[in-house]
Amino acid sequence: MNSSGRNEYKLVKGFFKDNWLNYVFGILALIVVDVLQLLIPGVISNIVDSLNENLATPGFVGEAVLKIVLLAIGMFLFRFVWRLFIVRSARKFEYETLNTLFSKVVSLTPGFFDRMKSGDIMARFTNDLRSVRMMMGPAVVVSVDAVFMTGLTVYFMGTKVNWKLTVIALIPLLFLIPLARYFGTHIHKRFERVQSSFSALSGFTEEMVSGTRIVKSFSVFENMDKLFSEKAKRNLIENIKVVRIWGIFGPMVQLVASSAFLLSLFIGGRMVIKGSITLGEFIAFNTYIGMLIWPMMAYGWLMNIVQRGKASLKRLGFILNAVPEVEEPKKPVHVEKVEEIVIEDLTYSYPQSGREVLKGINMVFRKGEMVGIVGTVGSGKSTVAKLIAKLYPVERGKIFINGVDINDIPSKDVRDKIAYVPQDPFLFSDTIKNNLMLGGNEKEDEEIIEALKLSAVWEDVQKFPKGLETEVGERGVTLSGGQKQRVTIARALLRDADVFIFDDCLSSVDPETEEKIIRTIRDKLKDKLLIVITHRLKVLVRAERIYVLDDGKLVESGSHEELMKNNGLYKRMFERQMILEEIGGGSS
Repeated sequence: MNSSGRNEYKLVKGFFKDNWLNYVFGILALIVVDVLQLLIPGVISNIVDSLNENLATPGFVGEAVLKIVLLAIGMFLFRFVWRLFIVRSARKFEYETLNTLFSKVVSLTPGFFDRMKSGDIMARFTNDLRSVRMMMGPAVVVSVDAVFMTGLTVYFMGTKVNWKLTVIALIPLLFLIPLARYFGTHIHKRFERVQSSFSALSGFTEEMVSGTRIVKSFSVFENMDKLFSEKAKRNLIENIKVVRIWGIFGPMVQLVASSAFLLSLFIGGRMVIKGSITLGEFIAFNTYIGMLIWPMMAYGWLMNIVQRGKASLKRLGFILNAVPEVEEPKKPVHVEKVEEIVIEDLTYSYPQSGREVLKGINMVFRKGEMVGIVGTVGSGKSTVAKLIAKLYPVERGKIFINGVDINDIPSKDVRDKIAYVPQDPFLFSDTIKNNLMLGGNEKEDEEIIEALKLSAVWEDVQKFPKGLETEVGERGVTLSGGQKQRVTIARALLRDADVFIFDDCLSSVDPETEEKIIRTIRDKLKDKLLIVITHRLKVLVRAERIYVLDDGKLVESGSHEELMKNNGLYKRMFERQMILEEIGGGSS
């Protein structure tokens, strides 16, 4: 979901507002470079005319050469100054925008990431940001240089040589305006397609790298390679389209600039013969024309950079304009301790699908209880957990914490009080210890070891050569699935939370280990609320209450003993699992 505000343009305006002095000093230094550069043809003109009229002396020539050397030194110094101010500002913009983008992304709710792949986000963080940085740095330099260099060159051509010759030589340059407008529009549209195809390619690549084990285990490398080639080919085709139109526009700009040079040779040569201008002035004029060719060429390059930058800025705006789906309360109510969570007649559909995942469910969770949520596949169990943790928006009057509507409680308060462990474990490419102390959750080694023991992974950690300082690799690749799940549980246990939600987060360990872990945690956290979502029903035999979901509806609730007397879905599921265990199939 995007807001109507154009935050990407506000970002650019705000940066220029805060750093305008850097750009002013840089532009002034750039103008000085242009002026110094334009003085050189005048010196050359004087030397040529003096030599042509046999008036030159060694002292005169030496003085002229010294002037050119001094002008060159001045150009070097001021060119360094404008680079220092403008290029540094562009890099600063890149740095600040990168931080802004990151802060924005981490503030967004899971719904945003359901719609946008991580590879697409990375493409915007790198490729698009680089294009915008080019627009904020080199493009500023080129645009100012082109305008002032063109204006000053024309002025010098007219005042130092001849206005009539100047006007005639500049006639072809008028064709650049319609050319730039026409090609600029097409470059912008085609570059948007380039960035879109690059995002798709980045997203696919990121998925393949993350899922390389699955690709190999299913022997589908050839299929994946074919898909990658198709996406890479699409990206190539879109880039070729941009190159093709740029390949037409660039030479046309050169043709226009060269036409001006040819006119100056033809008309200017005749004026020299007639004596209207001197040979030195004619040489100076052609030098000025040569100086004009760069701004004309730069104008074409500038159009390309600006259009790329605008397209990329628009793509960055998709992130910058995104708003969290979970809105923060205007008048927040703070909850000190979670005593009770109540769900009343909750019907829920994910924003992107529209399909009802939950249908009029009612649940109660109290401090000191262990409550189980079970059900068929896709019945909405995980959705209940995510809504309690306030990861997705829910309408008012449906979920209450201590009698307070969850929408009136700040998200941070909810997540500080509720430790949610999802189905898919995630570990950062860091040490086990740093993963456990995520977010600056500083703990003593004794507390860390206690949490690892509760999650039955301490013995495994002790076997690693570096123990707690063991690097787990990207996404915890060096650990087994069960080890990753148990480390994430230990991380949750280290939090000072009132509610712990385990969302089928022990599916990779054997049933006996899962049962042992849940029992140990339950005994340790007697004064906490423990919500366990699992497909292994035996784990919940000691639960105070079990809710049974089927196709988004709450079909049963009660203790294990009560549900076994009902002869309903729970009993059928439980008996089926017991039969499978007896015949050696384990739980399903």
